[in-house]
Amino acid sequence: MAPVVLQRGNTKIIFESLETNCDHDYVEYFHKVPNTTFLYTFRVVKLVSAFNIDVVIKVDKTQRVFYKAENMWGCDLLKNPLLFKFFGKYYEYLVVNGSYFKCPIEPKIYYLKNEPSMSMFPTIHIPGRFQLTMRLKIPKSSQPFVMETLWKYNVVRIK
Repeated sequence: MAPVVLQRGNTKIIFESLETNCDHDYVEYFHKVPNTTFLYTFRVVKLVSAFNIDVVIKVDKTQRVFYKAENMWGCDLLKNPLLFKFFGKYYEYLVVNGSYFKCPIEPKIYYLKNEPSMSMFPTIHIPGRFQLTMRLKIPKSSQPFVMETLWKYNVVRIK
């Protein structure tokens, strides 16, 4: 992936790389669609009745935690209008062709738009190199996650 540069005021966020991983048990694959820039696909092979989401931002060099939100109930997020209003802009940004997820998540092939956006980040962010990890976990699974994205990015102040 070529770096993607976004700017807000005197702050540039340079997205350097994106890695995707999956457990190969509940999710058979999770990768970029060939000949596209930000379109990713994954195949769910087992019914998912409940899932949790972890979002962690760490300082790349020291691995010090900068932000952490763990064990957010994914199905509650999709069903609860109040929670959806708070996290909805991120979810709306990921959705491709209006294909919204509903619980339980049925086995089939899904698509996500994994394009970086300034709305993914707080309006105030300290400079430096960071990694943002988002993991989807299934309580029944013995694996640490069923799907994971790992963004590496750099925040630079412009003088």
